[in-house]
Amino acid sequence: MLNMTELETFAAVVEYRSFSQAAAALNISSAAATRRVKRLERSTGALLLIREPTVMPTQAGEKVYRHFMSIRLREDDLLREIEPGRAGTTALALAINADSLATWFEPVTRELVQYHVELEILVDDQDHTLDALARGDVKGFLSTQAEPVGERFAAEPVGQMRYQCVASPGFAREHFAGGLILPGALKAPAILFDRKDRLHDIFLKSYFGATVGRYIKHYLPSPSALFNAIVDGVGYGLVPAMQAEPRITDGRLVALAPDHDVMIDLYWHHWEQEPASLAKISALVMEAARRSLVQPALKGEGGS
Repeated sequence: MLNMTELETFAAVVEYRSFSQAAAALNISSAAATRRVKRLERSTGALLLIREPTVMPTQAGEKVYRHFMSIRLREDDLLREIEPGRAGTTALALAINADSLATWFEPVTRELVQYHVELEILVDDQDHTLDALARGDVKGFLSTQAEPVGERFAAEPVGQMRYQCVASPGFAREHFAGGLILPGALKAPAILFDRKDRLHDIFLKSYFGATVGRYIKHYLPSPSALFNAIVDGVGYGLVPAMQAEPRITDGRLVALAPDHDVMIDLYWHHWEQEPASLAKISALVMEAARRSLVQPALKGEGGS
């Protein structure tokens, strides 16, 4: 059986990415933290940490860290079963893409905090948090990737985020008076989230039938700032339909390509064998997503 003190020290080093910071959090010396981790490595017969240039878990270390987190969560579940009024909290990190957080996910946080957790939401675009679950940094995340991260992980479809290409009426008159055509798209500034954001490229390729490589771009890595910039006529771009439709209705935005919405599939990634508390949280997130996102029709539905 692995030593719990050594496991706790190892987990702290993984979480802080530093022996000295982990030692300070545990009220021990850095030398003591180092000794405990080395003993754990001897017990497992594997190198668990890469020490330089940054402290990172190895693949074996990721497995040991997940093992420890599972023990910690199951222990919390057990203690709350024994003592239902127990006030202790468990750290819970989830990775949610920025557009989901800005639209349907925010109300979910009010439900999550009822599960005795210290909630941390990590924001990244859908495709760049895949290794966070494998490392144990997060307990669940949304992604466009349909395949699970690896063994013992699950990826469950929760629906599609629908995006519309929109602009302010004034911007549309100035840049797209004859409609959304390629010369206008090359000259009109587009608003993107950041340099990793491929959504606009996907839209242009779908709409024009060819890759559009060079066009003017502004980067605003905040969904609200991006949306407000489009409303204010700074540029045009792709925004969630949940944000766009009220402004289209009140006349502050116009849809530039009403029949060419971009549908992005989202998947909830989580541990396959979750402790009871995590399973409840995964169920809550998936239920909220399926209520809010577009649910594609099953094959065979809608006619013969």
